[in-house]
Amino acid sequence: MSERLKFIAAYLEHEAVFADLCHDFGISRKTGYKWVRRYDADGATALEDRSRAPHLHPNAVPAKIVEAILSLRCRHPRWGPRKLRVVLARQQPRMVLPAASTIGDLLKRNGLVHRRRRIRRSSPYVDRLRQYDAPNAVWCADFKGCFPIGGGRDGERCHPLTISDGFSRYLLSCRALRRPLHRCARRVFESAFREYGMPQATRPQLG
Repeated sequence: MSERLKFIAAYLEHEAVFADLCHDFGISRKTGYKWVRRYDADGATALEDRSRAPHLHPNAVPAKIVEAILSLRCRHPRWGPRKLRVVLARQQPRMVLPAASTIGDLLKRNGLVHRRRRIRRSSPYVDRLRQYDAPNAVWCADFKGCFPIGGGRDGERCHPLTISDGFSRYLLSCRALRRPLHRCARRVFESAFREYGMPQATRPQLG
């Protein structure tokens, strides 16, 4: 701003040829003439930077439509942009409504959208399953795949069930089962409970 005032002052005092004056201030003659025109029209305040935002917004939503959207939202604060658009289109079929995303922006700009509190849902056993801080705190159990037995006759397969202690990694049990069924696995767990005691939790291992 100060350089522009100095430029206008030098111009008014006719200190140099206009082209040389612009060269001394490091601007083009086009810019120099622009500052002169602004000064002649509105004085020194016209030398300040002006906003480059357009004065007219061809894609702006008409005030009547904005009012209808905001009014409906105030009556139904739980309705989202899509539902507002559907209801307004049904009520006023001749109204040219903006996209749901534009309606969402209007709601935000007018303070009608509140951030929802994120509810974190987690299993009450998650923390317990992470506490491998002592023997028998958490046992890990898994069926280690399966493989055919007896040359594959009659489709018979073996399903190895392993149970280990999460703290010590000690293998508590490894049994070959014909079927990965609850009744078969239950007998293995009951045997391990009788031998090593009850853990605080049991965690299935994947893979």
